[in-house]
Amino acid sequence: MNTTKKIALTAALVGTLGFAGLARNVSAKQTNSQLTVPQYQTTIAQASDGDGEINDDLEEKQEMAKYKSLAKITPEQAKAAAEAEIGGQASEVELENEDGNLVYEVEIGKKEVIVDAGNGKVLYTEDESQEDDEAAEANRPKSSIQVPDTDKD
Repeated sequence: MNTTKKIALTAALVGTLGFAGLARNVSAKQTNSQLTVPQYQTTIAQASDGDGEINDDLEEKQEMAKYKSLAKITPEQAKAAAEAEIGGQASEVELENEDGNLVYEVEIGKKEVIVDAGNGKVLYTEDESQEDDEAAEANRPKSSIQVPDTDKD
């Protein structure tokens, strides 16, 4: 056989084998995509973070994610409202559940400005010395977003 025919037959053989391999690969992918894989429910192992409570950090993160979805304003908007009301520069902004009221607590100097997480209105301001004044707490304005109070100790 001459060299040209040998090369042509070799090329045809390699091409046929390559095409057969490709066809087998495609067929296997189609078969695998039609298989039903059983679904398993994953349970996260409960572990203590040393304070005697199980998964409290995880629960707190889930609770905060829920609160963020309920808030109608952003932390930046709460910060701007507090700074406009009090003046000064805010050092910290936190979304919190204050006795069933969803609010942003904005720290400006030694004051905490409580901003409604629903409409951005400043509800009240307190100094560090007023934080534990239970009599004042009863008369404070309520937030437009009410949530279950989970801080009952």
